[in-house]
Amino acid sequence: MTSIVETAELGRRIRKLRLERRMTLKQVELAAGLSATHLSEIERGRTSPTIGALVRIARALERDASYFIEHDERSDVAHVSGDSPAVLAPAPGVRAESLTPGIPGSRLFAYRLLLDPAARGELSLEPSETAGQAIYFVRRGTLAVQFGEQRFTLAPGDAIEASLALPHVLSPDPAESVEVLAVLTRSLAGPH
Repeated sequence: MTSIVETAELGRRIRKLRLERRMTLKQVELAAGLSATHLSEIERGRTSPTIGALVRIARALERDASYFIEHDERSDVAHVSGDSPAVLAPAPGVRAESLTPGIPGSRLFAYRLLLDPAARGELSLEPSETAGQAIYFVRRGTLAVQFGEQRFTLAPGDAIEASLALPHVLSPDPAESVEVLAVLTRSLAGPH
């Protein structure tokens, strides 16, 4: 679970972004509908904004509100070097390399999946209670996929999109390893 920042850090981020945008407290006051005095108190970490006030400040500064409260301060551009991806093992025989750490407010999770048939590498995702989707693109090998009762066989260059409200099962051809690019609206790091 991601923790949120302290009041002082929240204020520092608001002030930093306001100055980067070359906005005065008065300009943010007009755009957010909050007094400049209250904004100054927030920036100095002397008070916490309500959720509604934070959303209005975020809109005035053209940012997602999550930028101000997520523990890790992330940039609008996220880069991962090919020689140092974050690696997950969501199932035996399945390697998931994270393609990006994410940007503020992002709800996308991109992975390079490697499924090893020798290790019975199969990825199963339980249905999600919240709306979302997944896109899979096969780069190498043959992949059998099942979404609920629907089954497909995908070859290199094939892509498919499915709702995460359905259970997902991805299985490699028994004779070859499979490489898949996956973009999901939920993380493989959490419970599935």
